[in-house]
Amino acid sequence: MKKKTDHIPWHKFLTKVLSILVITISFFVNTPFLGIDNAWAHRPHDVTIQIRLSPNYQQNQTLFIIVRHNLFKSIDGGVSWQRIVNGLDNRGLLNNLAGNQKNDQVMYLSTNFLDGIYKTEDGGNSWFKVNNGLNHLAINQLEVSPQSEKVVLAAAGENHLYQTEDGGNNWQEIFTAETEITSLLVGENRDKILVGDADGNLYVSVDKGSNWQQLDFLKQENSGEIRAIATSPNSSNLDSFWVGTGKKGVWQTNNNGQSFTAINNDLSDQNVTDLLVDASNNLYASTWDEGFFISVDQGKSWVKQSQGLEKDKQADQLKLPHFSYLAMYGDTIFLGGFDGLFKSVDLGKNWQSLETLSLGTVMSLDISPNYLNDQTLAIVTYVGNFYLSQDGGTTWTALNKGLEIPRLNNAFDKEGQHPRRFFDVAFSSNYAEDNTIFSSLLWSKILTSTNQGQSWQIVQLPREVRGVHIVVSPSFSSDKTVYVANQAGYVFKSVNGGKSFSTVGKTESVFGNDTPSMVISPNFAEDKTLYASTKKGIYKTIDGGKTWASVTFGTKLDKKYNLQLAISPNYKQDQTLMVGTHEGVFKTEDAGQTWENLTIAELDQNPYIEGVAISPDYQNDQTVIVTVKGKGLYKSTDGGQSFVAIGDRSLPVSRMGEVPSAGIPIQFSPGYATDNTLYSFGSATTEVFKSTDGGNTWETLAVPINPVSENEQYDAMTNLSLWFYVYRPQILRLLAAVLVGLFTYFLVGFLRLEKKIPLSKLQIKMVSSVVLFVIALLVVYQV
Repeated sequence: MKKKTDHIPWHKFLTKVLSILVITISFFVNTPFLGIDNAWAHRPHDVTIQIRLSPNYQQNQTLFIIVRHNLFKSIDGGVSWQRIVNGLDNRGLLNNLAGNQKNDQVMYLSTNFLDGIYKTEDGGNSWFKVNNGLNHLAINQLEVSPQSEKVVLAAAGENHLYQTEDGGNNWQEIFTAETEITSLLVGENRDKILVGDADGNLYVSVDKGSNWQQLDFLKQENSGEIRAIATSPNSSNLDSFWVGTGKKGVWQTNNNGQSFTAINNDLSDQNVTDLLVDASNNLYASTWDEGFFISVDQGKSWVKQSQGLEKDKQADQLKLPHFSYLAMYGDTIFLGGFDGLFKSVDLGKNWQSLETLSLGTVMSLDISPNYLNDQTLAIVTYVGNFYLSQDGGTTWTALNKGLEIPRLNNAFDKEGQHPRRFFDVAFSSNYAEDNTIFSSLLWSKILTSTNQGQSWQIVQLPREVRGVHIVVSPSFSSDKTVYVANQAGYVFKSVNGGKSFSTVGKTESVFGNDTPSMVISPNFAEDKTLYASTKKGIYKTIDGGKTWASVTFGTKLDKKYNLQLAISPNYKQDQTLMVGTHEGVFKTEDAGQTWENLTIAELDQNPYIEGVAISPDYQNDQTVIVTVKGKGLYKSTDGGQSFVAIGDRSLPVSRMGEVPSAGIPIQFSPGYATDNTLYSFGSATTEVFKSTDGGNTWETLAVPINPVSENEQYDAMTNLSLWFYVYRPQILRLLAAVLVGLFTYFLVGFLRLEKKIPLSKLQIKMVSSVVLFVIALLVVYQV
């Protein structure tokens, strides 16, 4: 008689198997449904290096800042900003802003290269140069006398000290330091001047700069550079003052600098970047890494007050200070830093971050080629949004479906910059039929929509590049060709409507953080011609981008930069190309063989051109418009032989300085011959400018802001689709393991193992499939 085999009840066995399966799946997939972290850095850094409060700040809430080397003005305490451009034709970077407490209409502004010093006499609305007598035009320090806005000191060429006593009409060099001048102070009585340098030397003059005494006490103490010199507003003779240093914190002297006492108790970060003293001799210091400190006992002790201050690790990578410039009025203090501008209304106890370089700043604009019929415009912003208008800019809609952060980053928990940072936008030349729009993102992503922006597809370029500019073939309906240029000089090409790109050629890179300009021949189907700007001039291809050759080598354009290209719509017949540069506008009428410098009579011979646009009816109207830095818009109706000023020169029609943008800041309507319409951008906010009279007058079109959140929220279906998108590799691996388990389940059924193993057939099949499933999981996950 056979011995009966004991079997585990099948339902209990199945429960155990399913428990193991659930636990295993949960372990390998990490149950991402239970928690999705969508926190991302809300912006790229917006370095604020100078702050100037109005002497009447309590009444007018006015302040100026230099952010990313752009000049901004606020009249509401930093809540909103206006970009100031009128008169600022600078080629160098804006770096210093100074005034005094007696006159809020007069200020001075300088750059680090070529431009010297600008002055305003209307509260910062317009600026003009005051450089007579300055032999060095790279300025690193500015200081205005507290007694008179006409008395100004300027450190130029690093270690040369100049002075003007007539408001900048005439400058005289009064001193040369041993090394770079890093701080300045003028006494209340105008006679005494203090100068600090990068080695820790202090220089004192008591006769308006005629004679100097060098004091090296702090240098001997290895203090590092003297970053700030401050005195009490009640002091008139400067015998007592405080010094902030780069290595040894804050020092005090009561004997005109003959000796100093270190006052650093509880000052945990002694890398001081700025120093202020109020009427009660309370001290306020900003430091490189830790932010803000206050002393209410004249420096005997310090208290750190950095609640609300933010840092960006990129500052450490670039070896730049996290916090730098201080300005205060009463209990209100502003602090500039690498990650932006911070404000406190309680003497530094609490800080809030202020938006300066708006996430909504327009980076690029394009006009539908079918504009006369569809009135369609598209813009993209610095961070966050694509907007479409279908009524000529009256109303706008933000369209970001398919551009959710996890989809762009392939992760839910990755830290870093907000990935929806735009560079460019472009309509298909066949938009009326195919509804296709292209855009470009950081990092190296091309976006394509075939339904007027209602949804987007993402394509990764073959290599990582920045400053991506998009050019669509005029014959896109037949050749499906799109080109992409970038800062590194690589040229990418798509021949399938943007579904994929390959590297087709290489030109030269561009300067710094600029974005290249590229134009395509209107007759591209036949001549295969494109032009691209580089740091070595303009390159041309006649084989669709495979090979490139310079058309400016050895010409007047050879060493120009900020090259902005515009091609004639009648290029096949007139071979005309216009180029704006940092030193004038140029024209060729023989496809780049020779170049003519076009002059603008009322301006300097070589004005800084920020944008060029050629009328779509150029064959008949010969109209060209250029935007000149600091001078406004100029228009020609004779092909560039003469220009006249149009519009409002205070209108900021240009790309934002020091921010990579591929947009063309001034553009004609495709139907300009009948509608006289132009569009432009360049404001500090999400605004577009529109003219319907050929550029003579402009209206501002405000775009309703779609907020960019640090924690984007999605509906259940979007979350589910994102989950499947982000975890598709894990899901595919899991499915592969499941298939192995299922195959095992059915295969084992044919082997009749129940006759040799004391288990039922079902139990054997279940155990075998689970074991093989787990083994397969271990293999595919490489555990």
